[in-house]
Amino acid sequence: MNHRSGTVLITDGNERSALAAVRSLGSKGIRTIVAAETNSSIAGASRYCADTVLYPSPWNDEEGFVSVLQDTCRRHRVTTLFPMTDLAMQHVQCHRLMFDHTMTLPIPNQESFTLASDKCRIMALASDIGVPVPRSLFVPDGNIDQFLAQLPAFPLVVKPARSIVRESGKWTRTSVHFVNSVDELLRLFRTTPYLRHPSVIQERIQGPGVGVFALVNAGEPVALFAHRRIREKPPAGGVSVLRESIALPQPATDYAMRLLCHLRWDGVAMVEFKIEESTGVPMLMEINARFWGSLQLAIDAGIDFPHALYRLATEGTVDKQRDYVVGRRLRWLLGDLDHLLMRLFHSPDQLRLPPAYPSRIKTLMDFVKWDRQTRWEVLRSDDPGPFLFELGQYVRALIHFS
Repeated sequence: MNHRSGTVLITDGNERSALAAVRSLGSKGIRTIVAAETNSSIAGASRYCADTVLYPSPWNDEEGFVSVLQDTCRRHRVTTLFPMTDLAMQHVQCHRLMFDHTMTLPIPNQESFTLASDKCRIMALASDIGVPVPRSLFVPDGNIDQFLAQLPAFPLVVKPARSIVRESGKWTRTSVHFVNSVDELLRLFRTTPYLRHPSVIQERIQGPGVGVFALVNAGEPVALFAHRRIREKPPAGGVSVLRESIALPQPATDYAMRLLCHLRWDGVAMVEFKIEESTGVPMLMEINARFWGSLQLAIDAGIDFPHALYRLATEGTVDKQRDYVVGRRLRWLLGDLDHLLMRLFHSPDQLRLPPAYPSRIKTLMDFVKWDRQTRWEVLRSDDPGPFLFELGQYVRALIHFS
């Protein structure tokens, strides 16, 4: 198949990863359709988006969401479907027989996806196959009292096993929590309904975060890339707002591929680690079993994951990709502004910052600093629509908040 002839349907148009995929594919002449639960979206505002589709919220109308995707695929003769978030992947996985017979669906099988998306199970598997993990305590049902005597030393991190859980018939997004005492831990479990589902309590690892990005075909890496996080939102740990491409780190890359090969992975994934400061050991944090937030950085540095995945799905093969620009930086401007405002108006204790975190003055100075290796993630001179859309959303949110 000529890789310019197909049509790709991309879900979750309000995700920056969706924007990166649209720009990647659309700039190469591949027709892209953006679907979202809002009439307009950041990816839909791109000049590279050929058409947009509105679907019901996947959070409370799974059947409606899947039905619109299926109808769109049929009407527009979609050749490839890219689910962009955990929830979209979850729904498409559960209904993949409705899609498989009409198009290519370049996602891992349901067993591998379910295992990779479960932090409790993936931590246990990693430990079994020799991939370092933080000291961990698994809580299956929220009954924390019986585990108090086994807790690692504070400060601790509490991670729900899944980034999304089903509560009272509706899907709910979960969060990672930091706690500094037994009282905080008990209060957290008493007041957070989704912690009735399985969770893991871990020692808090101090050190830089790195991610190994991979496109894998039948367990073999087709494309590899790595980055380090420089700033995040919230500052103690979350979405990266400034990140930098780095050479493939060892042994983290070997650990990542050991996991993905064991899972018999097909498709894209990002394996996240924190490099423990005191030992230099990369500790597994999680696997993102779909496209990731910093996708544009890999594309800018020379590894075009959306296009490679599309070609692999439609042609069955793609050249292996390893060479990319090291030191390229990508900045999500409005996310970085949020990071700055949090640092300026909240104390380190409120933000749960680790020791030796940069001061407010240094944070401000770093924010205004600029270098030629840094590119804007959303703002692009050849495609300004997405930034104008994002800026409008940001201003409206500020007005509403005030």
